[in-house]
Amino acid sequence: MKTPARRLRLERLKDKLARQLPPPQDILRASVFTRRRRCGGASCHCATGPGHATSYLAVSLPGESPEQISIPAELLPEARRRVAAYRRWWRIIDRISAINRELFRKRWIGRDLPQ
Repeated sequence: MKTPARRLRLERLKDKLARQLPPPQDILRASVFTRRRRCGGASCHCATGPGHATSYLAVSLPGESPEQISIPAELLPEARRRVAAYRRWWRIIDRISAINRELFRKRWIGRDLPQ
């Protein structure tokens, strides 16, 4: 493939990926998990059954204490959607970064595309 054509293809791919980024206001850096717990009531079904399902957002940031936020069942789909958006955002950013590395490697960054 000719150099200008390859560069143009990479630039177009980068633009296409950028348009696929989830809106920043929808992303949530966290993990969602559910665990079972027992409430301690002797007559509750959890005393002999599987326990109550409780869902959490877990967040661990460098230099900060880990945090767990309990979330009600009705917010679980929204939490999962936002965490998935965060992960998708980073997958796309990593691909764009790889393209930019190649553009730098070829010294195509900062130069006008051929007409």
